[in-house]
Amino acid sequence: MTGSIARHSENDSEHRLHSFEIGSALKANQLKHTTKTNGKPTAQDILLIMGAVHRGSMDMIRDSLPGKDRHSALALSILKFVDKQPGISQGELGRILRRDAMTMSQAVRALQSAGLVLSQADSEDKRVKRLNTTRKGKTLSGAIKSSENKILSGLSRSWGKNRMNQFARDMAEFNEYLSSFSN
Repeated sequence: MTGSIARHSENDSEHRLHSFEIGSALKANQLKHTTKTNGKPTAQDILLIMGAVHRGSMDMIRDSLPGKDRHSALALSILKFVDKQPGISQGELGRILRRDAMTMSQAVRALQSAGLVLSQADSEDKRVKRLNTTRKGKTLSGAIKSSENKILSGLSRSWGKNRMNQFARDMAEFNEYLSSFSN
């Protein structure tokens, strides 16, 4: 019985991922046709597309996750970072994710309430909160990574390794550029 439930759940997840891909393709086509000026996207178009891609991919990941809980994109990002970098400070993570202290506190409290993250005072500076994932948090983080891998492996098959690597470099460079404004 458990095996059939797991298979059913996995099939549902695959179906949601496939449905999202179709929906995203339609939305991307709409963006392509409505945002170009003289065949070239404007700066505003690029930011609009990037926002749509981020929201769409986070929705896709969130919809593919097991369980009924639906966490915000920020909460999922926090969970992934904390799982990857145990003990990271809440303040440092806020700077990485470009979120103010109040927004971070609310998202971390939601993760704590869901039993996904633990927050402890730093041993040297009690004002600093160090974050760690719980077992439940590690499990959810693994499911997030699995969904991301499905998205990225499909994109990699479509684009190829060189284009994927260039895209990653471009996004990292754009992120560095944005960081220059927050100093």
